[in-house]
Amino acid sequence: MTDWRIHTLGTGDLLLPGFHESGDWIPTHAWALTDGATWVMVDSGMPSPDEMKAKWKVEARGGGADWLRAALAKVGATSDQIGTLILTHLHFDHAWNLELFPKAQVIVQREELFHAIDPVPTQRLYYAKPSYLPLLDRRRPAALRLIDGDAVILPGLEVLKSPGHTPGMQIVLAKTARGTVGLVSDLGEEYSAWYPADPRATKAPSNAMRGAFRPGAIRSESEMAYSGSMARVLARADIVVPAHDDRIPRTMPDQWWAVPGEAA
Repeated sequence: MTDWRIHTLGTGDLLLPGFHESGDWIPTHAWALTDGATWVMVDSGMPSPDEMKAKWKVEARGGGADWLRAALAKVGATSDQIGTLILTHLHFDHAWNLELFPKAQVIVQREELFHAIDPVPTQRLYYAKPSYLPLLDRRRPAALRLIDGDAVILPGLEVLKSPGHTPGMQIVLAKTARGTVGLVSDLGEEYSAWYPADPRATKAPSNAMRGAFRPGAIRSESEMAYSGSMARVLARADIVVPAHDDRIPRTMPDQWWAVPGEAA
């Protein structure tokens, strides 16, 4: 079985006061994975600060194509080396910069693409044409693979359809030399969502939430469905790595923790 090495890429920060318990500046992350021969991306980052300001009236640091190129260069990769790009979902902060990956096969849930075109009203703000219209122009299946449900992508690499944050949300399970990593993106976007009773994960631990999950506020599904997706992921993954928490491992399996504060 193939072992993957996973690099966390900081793709920018959004200024959203009061939105997360971790602070006013919300980090966003994507991941570059390699088995030594091939490179895979999970998500493609967020818009540039100018784009964020113009369209969403939100202050940002980093972001955009040049920022993502530089982040890839730091881990020894270029966008042209990416053969597979897995999009967990099509919100603007996870599915921008698609023009950087003309040689990649983009993998997305069919239901997510449909939802991006006609989202639930509360999520209209989070979908933008540059994060889904370019997909429609990609040649299928070489440049666009639409999937329905769980799928093995490459040896040691699979996706689980995980409705909650969006109807077509998918997370990535990657086998490493140390265990299986769940790249959960926005299915529980901070550690506090996964471990709401653990003081290492949240500033407001709740014993009443022990053994449970705290689904995110941005969601298309019921709390029960969202929590069910999280439970299914945690049953398969040795650790989970959320997209909007700055305490996640930077290189796996070298760094390794289920909850911040554990020994790496």
